[in-house]
Amino acid sequence: MSLLLLALALTAPTPRCVDAKTTVEMETCLARTSNAAEVEMNRYLVAARKRATADGVTVAKAFDEAQGRWIAWRRGECDAVYAHWGGTIRGAMLLNCRIDLTQARTQWLWKTWLTYPDSTPPILPEPKLSADGTS
Repeated sequence: MSLLLLALALTAPTPRCVDAKTTVEMETCLARTSNAAEVEMNRYLVAARKRATADGVTVAKAFDEAQGRWIAWRRGECDAVYAHWGGTIRGAMLLNCRIDLTQARTQWLWKTWLTYPDSTPPILPEPKLSADGTS
């Protein structure tokens, strides 16, 4: 049992913005991290869309539609998180939601669109963002 707890502790995400001392500092740091995650996702999104387009107009259209729906879903999900939390923490919770979902989408784009089932190297390297959003 203790090995399981140790494994869980070792895989726990590193807290973001640990040096922030105030709400303003925390939200500023999280906003930077969110922007970095968005930039990284867009890099993978461009490559994934290029691959989808190579599969034809139907696939490209489906890809664009899926991305639009994902953006709407992320907005709704993070808005719900914001509504759930009260007080000054709600802004940080919203930004953490955006970061987590954006990083997950980036990983999904890589796994689904930018890798191959054989030994062909991926189109882009596997995304590995740290807790503060830097590579």
